[in-house]
Amino acid sequence: MSESPLPADTARIIRWVALAILAWGIFHAIGAWQFNGNPLRAVVVMGCVLGFLGFWLAMLAARQRRLSATEVTHVDPPGREPR
Repeated sequence: MSESPLPADTARIIRWVALAILAWGIFHAIGAWQFNGNPLRAVVVMGCVLGFLGFWLAMLAARQRRLSATEVTHVDPPGREPR
């Protein structure tokens, strides 16, 4: 598995937040199912939570790719000597 381009503290915080959101979703899915015993309610709740997490993590990955691409293609302004 490749190394995360994020700083270790940031990656750890993101992992904990994602796990907390997942636990929150499971808690609410169980509650939605127990409301009237309809398992479709739990599926809808978990689908929304997983959809949110997937979208959020995809946006974080896209942002990281964009940031790493700008670091690689950075060009010094004209008239300035490279370091």
